Amino acid sequence: MKHILLVEDEEMLVNVLATVLEEEGFVVRKSTSAEEALEVLPGFRPDLIISDIKLTSMDGFSMMETIKADRKNKTVPFICLTALDDIVSEQRARSLGAAGYMTKPFDVDDLVKLVKTIL
Repeated sequence: MKHILLVEDEEMLVNVLATVLEEEGFVVRKSTSAEEALEVLPGFRPDLIISDIKLTSMDGFSMMETIKADRKNKTVPFICLTALDDIVSEQRARSLGAAGYMTKPFDVDDLVKLVKTIL
């Protein structure tokens, strides 16, 4: 069973995504901020992190940099879900190691396909 850390500050969206991914057989841990995700990370070894970029105090880019700086998490793939629909943001995410980049609004089925492809 694959483990996914889902980082999204929109409560309704994080709950819907968690439900869909759990129905697909994944173990999902939800976080509503980058800080919370960093706190749960040591006790929850994810196979994939799905994260918004526009989060509250720490953005998704900074969270990715922090996570990737730790040797244990360097190879954990990321999918960025974001309203940032510009090439500069996508290039930055990719340069930080994002395996996927989807802009909101997105099709949940496309996200599930991407998750399965990466894992």
